[in-house]
Amino acid sequence: MSDQPAPTASARLVSLDVFRGITIAAMILVNNPGEWGAIYSPLGHAKWHGWTPTDLIFPFFLFIVGVAMTFSFDKRLARGDNRVRLMEGVLRRTIILFCLGLIMYGFPNFRLIAPYILLIVGLILLFRHEPPFTLGRTPEERINKAIGWALTAAAIVWWTWDFSYFQTKHPSPVGVLRVPGVLQRIALCYLAASVVMLWTGVRGRVIVTLVLLVGYWLIVRHVSPPASYEPGFTGRPEGLLHDWLDQLLLGEHLYRERPDPEGLLSTLPAIATTLIGILTGTWLHTSRDNRDKALGMFFVGNILIVAGLWWGMAFPINKKIWTSSYVLLTGGIALEMLAMCFWLIDVKGRRVWSWPFFVFGTNAITVFFLSGLLGRWMTIWQVEGDRGTMSLKNWIYTELFRPTFESAYNASLAYAAAYLVLWFLLLLPLYRRRIFIKI
Repeated sequence: MSDQPAPTASARLVSLDVFRGITIAAMILVNNPGEWGAIYSPLGHAKWHGWTPTDLIFPFFLFIVGVAMTFSFDKRLARGDNRVRLMEGVLRRTIILFCLGLIMYGFPNFRLIAPYILLIVGLILLFRHEPPFTLGRTPEERINKAIGWALTAAAIVWWTWDFSYFQTKHPSPVGVLRVPGVLQRIALCYLAASVVMLWTGVRGRVIVTLVLLVGYWLIVRHVSPPASYEPGFTGRPEGLLHDWLDQLLLGEHLYRERPDPEGLLSTLPAIATTLIGILTGTWLHTSRDNRDKALGMFFVGNILIVAGLWWGMAFPINKKIWTSSYVLLTGGIALEMLAMCFWLIDVKGRRVWSWPFFVFGTNAITVFFLSGLLGRWMTIWQVEGDRGTMSLKNWIYTELFRPTFESAYNASLAYAAAYLVLWFLLLLPLYRRRIFIKI
């Protein structure tokens, strides 16, 4: 195959893009089965304690975010950029990511789109001239800054005022808007990990990671919600504190399954997952031979896996509340996966197999966001079929996939695979034109 990843640039690691592509492809596959009642167990999440291959996907992505941050920040720090200026860019990306997540959960209701566009235009104008969050120095800068500040303030006021539309007492067509989510957690972890990375060294990052993991374990073990709290679920005492805190701060804006798997308290150990990625990226930036780097990742990955399994005997591995043992286990497996990609691509030079994943990895956030919108739209859009009115997704599945396969499980998996191929074909023109959309 002629289309292969370009040689690794000084500020880009091809194996990291490939690992990101593997992760995002797996995320699309597990998020879009033909029918949720017919999925093979490895393609579903563990009910509570324990883990499946699907439970590795989200922590892999946060780990990758951490590794990628080192390549971006180290390059800019090396050329003399100010840390405060870097944090301004971090804040901009955090806001954009968080709001994209809200739009995903609000879709197909477009009431969030208008203030979001105002916010983006406002941020563009603010960041047009450095430093961004000032009033400007020249007349042109002052005009741009004034308009940027006005649009940003208008977006915040509009969004705050209109948010009552998504409350329980004023239900929107999409129901109560969920505030936590995948992109929202990525945004918060990115923000917190950026602060740690920019103002601490390796030792400080290790200390913060350990404090987050041990502190979270102690909180979950020794802190209980008030006696007056009425949980939204039963039989899961480890998640009571999480659900109480989410209800206290976010009200009804939560996932239907409780505790919310992207809730506030469990975001703390998720930050530690991102910091493990930062520590890995720091290791990759050393002057050591690539073979030594790969061996180091394998070695540390094994240690983390064993530590996670050992801690899991006292603090069970659990994705829904992101336990500390889960952080160590998934961080270790992520290190092993990146080490394998790094060994094959950057050490041995075997890249042909990785090309499809590189296509996904170079526009990961874009394909995650758009594939989520299309998937939701297909479940809402109604069409007339032989069996009456049904969603477009159900029509495609029941008319094309279900009759082709004897097993509903195989038909459901084939639909998910076809959806993944569709997005590969849609991304291909962007890859060929070297268009990489960044937040």
